[in-house]
Amino acid sequence: MKIRAVIVDDDMTTLYGLQRSVPWGEFGIELVGVAMNGQEGLDLIELHRPDLILTDVYMPVMNGIQMLEAMRARKHTAVAVILSGYEDFKVAQAALKLQVFNYMSKPATLGEIGEVLRGAVEQIRSKRSSEQEERELRELLDIHLPETRKQLFKGLLEPGFSETAFFTKVSRRLKLDFARQYFAVVMLEYAVTRERADYKASDLPKFTYGVKNIVEEMNRTRPGVQLADMQSRVIVLLVSVPAEVRKEFVLSRVKQTAREYADNIRSFLKLQVWAAVGKPVDSVQQIPVSYREAGLLLADKDAMGDAWLLSEDELQGRGNRAMRRPLDHYQKIVEAVVQGQVEWVPERIRELTELLLEQGAPGIGTLRDMAIDLMGMLAISLYESGVQMETIHPGLYVYKDIERMTSLRDFEAWLTEITVPVAEVMSSRGTHKHRKTVDFIKRYVQQHYAEDLTLDVIADKVYLTRNYLSQIFKQVTGDNYNQYLTQVRMEKAKELMASGKYKLYEVALLVGYKNNAYFSQQFKRYWGCNPSEFG
Repeated sequence: MKIRAVIVDDDMTTLYGLQRSVPWGEFGIELVGVAMNGQEGLDLIELHRPDLILTDVYMPVMNGIQMLEAMRARKHTAVAVILSGYEDFKVAQAALKLQVFNYMSKPATLGEIGEVLRGAVEQIRSKRSSEQEERELRELLDIHLPETRKQLFKGLLEPGFSETAFFTKVSRRLKLDFARQYFAVVMLEYAVTRERADYKASDLPKFTYGVKNIVEEMNRTRPGVQLADMQSRVIVLLVSVPAEVRKEFVLSRVKQTAREYADNIRSFLKLQVWAAVGKPVDSVQQIPVSYREAGLLLADKDAMGDAWLLSEDELQGRGNRAMRRPLDHYQKIVEAVVQGQVEWVPERIRELTELLLEQGAPGIGTLRDMAIDLMGMLAISLYESGVQMETIHPGLYVYKDIERMTSLRDFEAWLTEITVPVAEVMSSRGTHKHRKTVDFIKRYVQQHYAEDLTLDVIADKVYLTRNYLSQIFKQVTGDNYNQYLTQVRMEKAKELMASGKYKLYEVALLVGYKNNAYFSQQFKRYWGCNPSEFG
């Protein structure tokens, strides 16, 4: 795309000379008009909206400074170059305030003019590239916003997450203020009553989305409550209470919130509901503590009689009992499947079975409960992505399948058999969905390969976590991000070395390597020869 330029000067000789003598096309510039005073120039700028303006200062009707002031007031961002036969300190000061690119004295040689034009063109192209990059980033943020917000609140349940650059940037971008508040995690577990115990596995997402819809509807009128996570038969809420509330009243307020949510779920969906309230904490860094305690309470609910609202008071004297369900391992399996990480799914399942062996092989009843939980979590996540399990596994009936399980190995084999085909389908869907994001990353790397381009830097730009970005890049391209960055740098290094213009250390710096020895090592690994042998 050519750079549009106008010339504004009341001297016909200057106008004619610039039009005829400057090789505009060689600079990629299209001269779209000339004017002989500032008012004509301003009209010309309004008409053509040029990228570059060459103007005199002292002209009739409106001088060059007045024209540029009016242009800036109208939000025109064109690069301006002043050509003047007078040296005036006040004019130079005004030019500086108006962000004039260069102030040249007449008469100027073609060489001098050409040098200034080259610099102006470089600045215009750089600005265009930055603006295009900004537009793309805004589009990507809009695309990723639901996933980004979800990652933020889910991440707060994990130790150390609130210290990450992702949390800092996204919370600022979403205008979320976590200062001067108490926080507590509420976990709501629900189950179908015995009268409806014959429901199919495919029914679970319907109940879960019924619960989710109730929670989201209630959240609209409760700004202090956020949906942090959805698991099989469990909804995780993050409740915040202003610091103005006395600390001894915080727990009772959170309990009241838990009651309201549980009562609505019972009333509308006729489900059995338990609510566990983790210990209130006074910083985002401690939210994982509240989450862990809520999980412990929920895991121990069967040992607490008829109680359905469980709080930290119930933990007194009970010690730290392990959660019966390894939810973090469930989540890793489900995430690998939904994100289409086909090669990782069997590995995640093996990690779960190895953990179960370490803790003592569970009984068949426990394994069957775990299979139901896992399928429930997977069905929910698929449903959220617009996919139904039945379309991938027609006729699947979890309850009949698990009745045939007799060992942990049966459990592992069955789970692998069910999940790998689903991951393959999701991989195909995800490749298309994330193509735009990966295309942006590739273009960004090609333009900024000389900079420090860790995956954290790229993830920060597109408002995604490092791990999530790594996954979708691999899913779409088949390569990991570092492999792609090395490829781009090595191709460019080869091009620079072939030119014969640069020394070895200069090539290393130009393609992003500060350590010459490391660059040579990477070059040999990629091209099969040392840089010194290249030729």
